Amino acid sequence: MNSAVPASFVRADLRIQLLSAIAAAADVMAFLRFHDVFTSAMTGNLALLGLALGQGHLALATHSLFALLGFMLGAIVASALAERPFWQGERILLLELVGLLIFAGGWWLWGFPTAGGQLAVMILASAAAMGVQSVLARHINVAGVPSVVFTNTLTSILISLTRAAQQRQRPSWMTLQQVAALLAYAGGAVLIATLLWLSPAWAVNLPWLTLIVVWILGRHENTT
Repeated sequence: MNSAVPASFVRADLRIQLLSAIAAAADVMAFLRFHDVFTSAMTGNLALLGLALGQGHLALATHSLFALLGFMLGAIVASALAERPFWQGERILLLELVGLLIFAGGWWLWGFPTAGGQLAVMILASAAAMGVQSVLARHINVAGVPSVVFTNTLTSILISLTRAAQQRQRPSWMTLQQVAALLAYAGGAVLIATLLWLSPAWAVNLPWLTLIVVWILGRHENTT
């Protein structure tokens, strides 16, 4: 194992885990309240877009299209600004915070709209925030975890666990980091699905509050 990789969880791991939970929250709320659309998992979103188009459900197709465009916009803007001195490091997180706050503000104003421009604004805001997060996760760079989609991460986990079993060795520390992030995503999905039923206000506001914790952890990490 690479000696440069610490064999214990550090703040960067916790930040990736929290970002993974935020991505789960975005996906669960979008899927359950915005008629089968994902705002962080673009592989699934593209599949839903193709399904809607193939079945002639053009209105549903626009939901997935808004999510795709929002994600791309967020990722492009974050990538472009990350090269500028002011936005380097943790400040790129502010862009994601704006998207999550617009989403939360939309809920306070409109609830969960079923159609129209209000729905488009909320999908675009959530997806743009996830596009920014995909860039932010690369900046944090923990065990190759992207925090917004876990298909490749799951594949890496399974390959590593299989090789470890074949060689009768313990899984690598990187694999354990990936598993932790995957479990954080799953836990975030369960939590938000429960909160949508019990307390929608907490479900909508918890993601941006969690992002502030991610920011605090990052600032503390950089000053130590």
